Amino acid sequence: DVFLSYRVQSDVKHAEILYDKLTSAGLKVWWDKKSLMPGVPWKQGFCDGMVKSLVFLPLLSREAINSSSVEKQNFSLLSRSSQCDNVLLEHRLALELMERGIIMNIYPVLIGDLVDDAHGGSYSDYFASGCHPQLTNAVIVESVEHALQEQLNRLCFGTPLLDEQTVPVVLDSIVKNQGCLIDGPYDTAFDPVITDVIQMGRQKRSGDELSYSSSWRSKEQKSTIKKRRNAEIDSLATIVEPYAELI
Repeated sequence: DVFLSYRVQSDVKHAEILYDKLTSAGLKVWWDKKSLMPGVPWKQGFCDGMVKSLVFLPLLSREAINSSSVEKQNFSLLSRSSQCDNVLLEHRLALELMERGIIMNIYPVLIGDLVDDAHGGSYSDYFASGCHPQLTNAVIVESVEHALQEQLNRLCFGTPLLDEQTVPVVLDSIVKNQGCLIDGPYDTAFDPVITDVIQMGRQKRSGDELSYSSSWRSKEQKSTIKKRRNAEIDSLATIVEPYAELI
């Protein structure tokens, strides 16, 4: 049902909170700590997890994408020749899979800074406190595009439907989807996320009309995407089946 995308170094505790609460509510959640099979290459594992998920849940925080102390965790410092960043790759693949109708919803979780931790803690406003990067580097990270094509080929998807994407375009395309700002008291800050994602999962399971983030699509386009999604998922059966119980 749900794929958790996050930066291990900054948001593993947040990912664990969401995993525990969503699985307790009966949803299937792909989290690398629980779902990645031993010995499976990381990129292969998370790509297989994403094609079996309907909701992409990216966790965005200052230290995940706008760190002042760790260069590789700052999207504004990425260049054309940067090494492949797995967080950016996950975002890029999510957009591609959404274009294909495989992922149905992208729900960004925008996490402010945790302050006053000694007294239980509360989160600042993600945007107002400057957690979101100001991107001026309109570059395409070649290693990310290469890894994307490599995984699409492995999954028998062929050429990307979307053109190569710059870092700002990828991040803007993720954030423009309706998600949740995490602010306020630590104990209750993630409750709205849980409520929304559970509702999305229940709608999809009951066969209700899916809520497309790309609402501008016509009925004909949506129908074509659904047919394409079903055909592509059928073609993935033999590839993904070994992971089905874990995903």
